[in-house]
Parts: sequence; structure tokens; C-alpha cells
Amino acid sequence: MRDAWLIAGFDLRESIRTRRALVLALLYLLVASVTSYIYVEVVKFAQQATSEAISGISDTGEKMAAAAAAGAAQGAGYTGLLYVIAGGDQQIAGHLATYPPMVLVFAWFSLGALPWLIALTSYDLVAGDLHLRTVRFVALRTSRGAFVLGKLLSQVLLVALIAGLGMIPVLVIGGAYLPSFDVLDCFLALLRAWPILALFAFAVLGPVACASQLVRGPGAARALATFFLFVLWILGVWALFTPAPLSLLRWLTPFAYKTQFFHPDLLHRLMNAAGCAALCAGYTWLGFQVFRRRDL
Repeated sequence: MRDAWLIAGFDLRESIRTRRALVLALLYLLVASVTSYIYVEVVKFAQQATSEAISGISDTGEKMAAAAAAGAAQGAGYTGLLYVIAGGDQQIAGHLATYPPMVLVFAWFSLGALPWLIALTSYDLVAGDLHLRTVRFVALRTSRGAFVLGKLLSQVLLVALIAGLGMIPVLVIGGAYLPSFDVLDCFLALLRAWPILALFAFAVLGPVACASQLVRGPGAARALATFFLFVLWILGVWALFTPAPLSLLRWLTPFAYKTQFFHPDLLHRLMNAAGCAALCAGYTWLGFQVFRRRDL
């Protein structure tokens, strides 16, 4: 573990200075900015449409009733949307409602974009050193297992750091364009969502680490990692519509763990986090069976 942390710290410092980290940060900030701006525009459009409809009513009582009806309709629509996001689980939908809408939009779209961003930027965590053959010098000083574990931890730390930076556009855009935006409440909600993004990265990095250990070239690793994630996404969608026990195959994909992080029960969320770690360990171990026998 000491060797793994040394490798993780060194690789993290090196990654921060590379264009790969810059690209990942810019792409993630772009996703956060676009989703926040779209949410702001949707809210402004709904408020404008409601005010225009109510302004045409002359009677004060009818105007108040219309405003109440519009608010109830918007609330019912938002509740229905949460129910759809939760996959029909009423408990998860209720817990989703505890998040400010803007934070929830940011977190949900981030969870959807992270797998593909990670596949496009972390594919060479092992394949890059195999291609340059720099892994030979590390293998003289530590085990191959510590090398892979250190590389994996560095990518998780990098994703966690960039996910933290993604909070900035949410707070800036919300504070600048929404009059009723509660900065402190949203900041605290973003802090609640931050560990979810980092833990979900474990589940995604498993297949990516597996692909990176199976091939030597970075180009092949990128293609294989993207292909793995696409196949797992198809498997997850297919398993949703199949009866048990085949439906349990969805837990072999990182996408099945996304919604469960919003379960109201803390123990359930901790079990879900353990599942992400186990998925990462399982896929990484599969790739390691090839890497441990590879001629460096």
C-alpha cells in the first residue's frame, strides 16, 4: 500500500501537468456549465410563461388561484420527473427531492457524462507506460500489483479533484441568473453529491483499467475501453427488461449503481459504494491476470 500511494501521488502530480487532465477538466466544466445554463433558461421560460398567463387575468381571486394551480402543476411535473429518474422507486424519488433542482441536474448529468469522459482520458493509465516501456523501471522497485493500484488511485483522485472544480459553474451561473438562488444551500448539496461522483468513478475505472492492461498501445486501449463501456451499457439496458435471474447481470455494469447512490437509507448507499469498489476490483483483477504475465 505504501508503494501504491507513492505511485498514486507521483502519477497525480504528473497528470495534473498534462494536456489529458486539462482536457478532462475543460470537458467536465463544459458539461457543468451547459447543464446549469439550460436549467436556468428552463426556469426563466417557465416563470415567464406563468407570469404572462396570469397577467391576463383581471380578477385578483382568479389570479391567485391561477398562480396556485400553475405552482401545483409545476410541482407535480417535477415530482413525476424525479419518479422517472429514480426508475420508479418511490423512496429514491423522495430522497432526490431533498436536493436543490439545480444541484440534482448537475449531479445527474455528471454521472451520465463521467463514464465516457473517463474512457477518453484515463484509457492509458497502464497502456501508456507499456507503450513507452517506462514500466520496466518501476517493476524493478515494486510489484506490478502496487503499480496498477497506484495508477488506479491517481485517476480516482484526479476525477474527484475535477468534480470539485465542476461545482464552480453551478454556483456562479445560479447566483448570477436566478434571483431566488440559495448559494449556501446549493453549496452544501454539492458537497453531498461530490463523494457520489468520486465513488461512481471507481465503478467506471474498473473496465477502463481492465482494457488498459490488455493491450500495449494507447490507441488500442482507448478503443477497447470505450467498447467495453458501450457493451456494459447495452447489457445494463437489456437486463432491465429481463426477468430474474438474468436481470441481476445489470450489477456487472457501472451504470446500475448510479441511481442507488440517492437511496434515503445510509446503509444502502454504503453498500452501493462497496459494490462500486468491488466492481472496480473485479474488472481490474481480470486485466491484471494478463498484465502480471506480460513481457515488459
